[in-house]
Amino acid sequence: MSRHADPAAAGASPGASQAASSSGRRSLFLLAAVAGGVFVAADDQTSVVTILPAIISDIGITVDDFYRGSWIINGYLLGYLVALPIVGRVADVYGHARVYAAALAIFMLGSALVAVAPGLEWLVAARVLQAVGGGAVVPVSMAIVIGELPPARRALGLGAIAAASEAGALIGPLWGGVITQWFGWRWVFASNLPMTLPFLLGAWWLAGRSRGRGTIDWWGATLLGGALAAFTVALVDDPVDGRPLLFTAALFLLALGLVVAFVHRERTVAEPLLRLSMFRARPVWSANLASLLVGGGLITMLMTVPLFVNLVLQERPLDGGLTLLRLTAAVPVGALLGGWLAGRWSIRNTVVVGMTLTALGFVGMLSWDIGLTEFERSAPQIVAGFGFGLVIAPLGTAVLQRVDEAERATAAAWLTLSRVLGMLVGAAMLSTHGLGRFYARAGSIDFDSPEFESLIAEAQVSTFQEVFAVAAVALAVAALVALLIGGGRAAAGAWRTLP
Repeated sequence: MSRHADPAAAGASPGASQAASSSGRRSLFLLAAVAGGVFVAADDQTSVVTILPAIISDIGITVDDFYRGSWIINGYLLGYLVALPIVGRVADVYGHARVYAAALAIFMLGSALVAVAPGLEWLVAARVLQAVGGGAVVPVSMAIVIGELPPARRALGLGAIAAASEAGALIGPLWGGVITQWFGWRWVFASNLPMTLPFLLGAWWLAGRSRGRGTIDWWGATLLGGALAAFTVALVDDPVDGRPLLFTAALFLLALGLVVAFVHRERTVAEPLLRLSMFRARPVWSANLASLLVGGGLITMLMTVPLFVNLVLQERPLDGGLTLLRLTAAVPVGALLGGWLAGRWSIRNTVVVGMTLTALGFVGMLSWDIGLTEFERSAPQIVAGFGFGLVIAPLGTAVLQRVDEAERATAAAWLTLSRVLGMLVGAAMLSTHGLGRFYARAGSIDFDSPEFESLIAEAQVSTFQEVFAVAAVALAVAALVALLIGGGRAAAGAWRTLP
């Protein structure tokens, strides 16, 4: 060894080395605790895919009233949308660790109330409460990673959070199906309590206790929450007996008016819920737009794959969840690689490749028909799932490295909100316009025709193929949007605070 070694390294005391080692272990344990909470929340989100029929049957909703049952999912998305931007600001003011622990506690309370729900109204309200807690978990966990990990490990840490989220989504459908088959659907939600508690305690113990300064713009939060609620109700309608068009138009106008009022308040209030100038940076607004399109594509695949298997192929609901595993298994692999590529290659190029793969996955699904081969069932989902995972960490990196440190939870919340809003729009298009297209086709078929069943199957296939084509186009547009993000890498020097 050279005599001219680094003096600082040469003079490092054993105590300093021990402290560095202890800090490294603490960072790893903290990442595990935070990722664990994300995993449980994500598992809960997708488990409902396979247990929804059992829930609807148990609480007494008939097939003709299936539209009301869709609010079990829509209510969860609404709770997510309303909570996300508010919780981000709350975390920046009161401290990330405190808010993360509180979010998991709210998630546990909501899970317990779902498990004992006597009817639909109680169940939907409890699902909204669940989403308020679950909606805070991902953005606050991202802010904890940025605040607690050294700069060189942040992109990889975000990749680990994304991988935990998608791994939970992977296990969810199978977990829900197995637990429901053995114990009943209520135990799927009851099991959230013992699974969540250790991660709550671990994150609270290991994360820093620092908190920011400032106040929360509750009036702005109310305006934004009202706008999102009005927009949600306006989007979701009964595909058979829709409400009057004027009423829907009034809901959209109400949402627009509340958005305008929210923007005006945020420009004038001393401490806004959201610093609108945050979106002036091209990487920030383009990443949020890309995330919106990703959400629409993701929910389309999550909903249509089990439906296609159950309706067209006439297989069991559990088979739909098992088929979906081909998608969800590829997502966490892509998420880890996306975090690595963001720091080694290019944020923009990684996102463009990921978006392109998701679009190609939907193109591959255009061949889905009654005679679906194993290769046709698997290959498009694996390609799309890998693409969905690939973009998660780079999109988060593109936003979080361009905002002030005190606003990172808020920025992460808005990025997640963009994806959930895309999911809501995608789900609404499927439940309203997608089903509407199928009913229109089915209504033109003569019930007395000897080929009635085969014609209905053809109508189902045609409707699914239209949905796949629209999703492919939307994700191709997302790949073009990703070109605007910029070509930098998520290196240590890229994590900076902007004025």
